[in-house]
Amino acid sequence: MAFEPVEAVFIWKYSKSPFSACYGRLQGTKYSKDFLQSPAEQFPEIDRSLGWESDQIEFEYRWPGGSRPGYWRHSAADERGQLAWPTSQAPDPWKIGDPSTQEAITFPGNAGALTEQDADTEFDKLDALNLDPYIIAVKLREQDKILHVRACVKQPIAGFEMRGVAQLPGILQAAINGLSAGGTAVRLELGSASRAPTLTNRILKILEQEPNVLLVGPPGTGKTVALEDLRAAFERNSLQLLFDPDKWDNNWRESPPIAGETKVISLVFHPSYSYENFVAGLMPSTGAGLNLKAQPGPLISLAHWASGGDRQALIILDEFNRGSAAAIFGDTLALLDRDKRDTSSRPGAWITRPFPDDMMEVADEFRRSDAVNVPDRHLKLPLNVKIVAAMNSTDRSVAPIDAALRRRFAMVSVGPDYETLETRLGLPRVELNADFSVPTEWTPEKVRELAVRLLAKVNDRVLAILGTDFQLGHALLWHVSGDTAEDVTRTLAHAFDERVAATLRMTFIDEDTALAAALGIDDDHVDDDHVGYWHRPTGKLAKVAQPRLVLPQLAKINSYLDVLSRLGKVLRD
Repeated sequence: MAFEPVEAVFIWKYSKSPFSACYGRLQGTKYSKDFLQSPAEQFPEIDRSLGWESDQIEFEYRWPGGSRPGYWRHSAADERGQLAWPTSQAPDPWKIGDPSTQEAITFPGNAGALTEQDADTEFDKLDALNLDPYIIAVKLREQDKILHVRACVKQPIAGFEMRGVAQLPGILQAAINGLSAGGTAVRLELGSASRAPTLTNRILKILEQEPNVLLVGPPGTGKTVALEDLRAAFERNSLQLLFDPDKWDNNWRESPPIAGETKVISLVFHPSYSYENFVAGLMPSTGAGLNLKAQPGPLISLAHWASGGDRQALIILDEFNRGSAAAIFGDTLALLDRDKRDTSSRPGAWITRPFPDDMMEVADEFRRSDAVNVPDRHLKLPLNVKIVAAMNSTDRSVAPIDAALRRRFAMVSVGPDYETLETRLGLPRVELNADFSVPTEWTPEKVRELAVRLLAKVNDRVLAILGTDFQLGHALLWHVSGDTAEDVTRTLAHAFDERVAATLRMTFIDEDTALAAALGIDDDHVDDDHVGYWHRPTGKLAKVAQPRLVLPQLAKINSYLDVLSRLGKVLRD
């Protein structure tokens, strides 16, 4: 296997507790565990990486030439996790042994002790060597349910320098230097500033095969944020951590996610945007009198810039369906397909550029690598010009995308991402299908869990009533926060009033029965103890007026416990 992008790295200091767990069980002694304890700040990241689904997740430990079953579970006693293995079968690289004869071994020692005293002696011998040992688990971005395990030391013994911490990338060295005890996690997804890492990574993966990508989904699902993250990834060209799981040594590499010089143009389509704006048009020139000059648009400019040298270009098109996309692209539609793109080894399709007989010059920033600033008469679109667009699936006020244009894009359906929301709210993986039990005492974490469950439950109902296009995005609850249960509840109440309920009102205009169903409100519920209730007209109005669904503002309710009670009722079937 070649070097692969790293998603996360988990590190433990090899102190007495991990040593005892990895050594193996000794009956009737303190050597009785078959797992590493993951502290509270580490285990949500392992949750994310392994995909928390149930009480226990099965995965695989791997190292060159070996593997072993693994289990990930939450501690029943506290907010920690347990990274486990079968009885006395810790991964080989995490054990002691003879490094000179066992390639998997980094820590010297006798693994065959039969008593607690002898095992403790082995730890004391290891500790006396002052190696400062650590054990590592690596999660690759494109592999599910697999952790690659290694070990390293700050002070390697002679001949084993390649197992030293100094051989690790700087970001991992920094994490180890900041670890005095216990464990830590380093997540590597397009840099720490990425707000939609899962979707952004998915787009980058598709762009390796397809030059055009179209994101389609409801508002608030992270499409625009992913476009911004994608732009940052291109512009920042930040280092990406790579790992080769088939190597013991020289198995780390830092590499830019996008090779070569990069340039990005971001545009927003709208009803007034045209071919003349995007491809090329006649624009007034400076000087006396009225003179028109052929002016290249962003597409021709970026295609010219990327046509020579090691360059990567990206065009971002937000609100793709707000303008007439097929008309905006015009005849350049014929150049979009991958097999029509121009490469160094294969000449691509071409069309005669607009205004071929007029002098057309790109701005200085779009000069080719050989400094030429005049686009060729034969317009080609290089394969290294990527186009990523996004459109709102709920907007019925605009025309659907032209079929000829649509088939030239890899379509990515973007829905609510509960895992991203959980991470944002600082939660471990929430089992959305499990029953929610109202606690005797609310904590900030439990209120945040209620927020995630609330969104998921409402979306399940919206899906049944209207379909995926009208589900609510996770961004609607993005700013739920607070240090106490009451503080979190107040922000959740505002988010519900101003985003969730308001969006549903617009979605179900004059369809109160469907709105009530989406919120789990019974047809005959008239008591003001839910997020909504029915107001039934009386007297003469009863003959002509329909019952109306009332959604009181939760933010104006004094008791936060009352607010939680009302929100909790939304979860009831």
